[in-house]
Amino acid sequence: MLERNQLPLRPVAPGFAVAWVVVISGASVALSLLFACITPFVALAAVSAVILPRRMAVTAVLLGWLANQMVGYLVLGYPQTWDSYAWGLAIGIAAFACLAAALLVLRHSTDLTVTMVGAFMAGFVAYEGVLFAATAVLPSGEGAFSAAVVADVLLINSLAAIGLICLHAGAAAGRALVARQPGPVLS
Repeated sequence: MLERNQLPLRPVAPGFAVAWVVVISGASVALSLLFACITPFVALAAVSAVILPRRMAVTAVLLGWLANQMVGYLVLGYPQTWDSYAWGLAIGIAAFACLAAALLVLRHSTDLTVTMVGAFMAGFVAYEGVLFAATAVLPSGEGAFSAAVVADVLLINSLAAIGLICLHAGAAAGRALVARQPGPVLS
């Protein structure tokens, strides 16, 4: 089993986990304003799974989702209808499914490359799968899961993950908010 302290993204220093939750939540707000309906929850959840203790990762995803919903309804003017609220809930469930899938890969993988890519891809499949399943009971546009739309969602999540990884690497280089040397596995 690969331990988190063996990953290129070192875990956050225990005293700074709350600060990283704020960073992840702030990123959710910024990305919600930028991408509206394609907030990259896969990137937020996968990076949270790697750098935060599990409970803090759950908190980061929850706060990221809540921030996204607040931006959507209070700033971007999402319609206040039952199906809009239901889609918001489905997105929240999908974000947590993504986090669970990423954590599962971290727990069972032994190869570094497989772990990093696998956590992201497992999260993406879980996220899109939950949203696709929601179309069975919620109204959805005809092209919502077309190859072009799914590719755009994958691209946006990939770029957001790279951005968050760069932010983390910058913090590590500046010795801010990141464990200075490999430590025990966070749980």
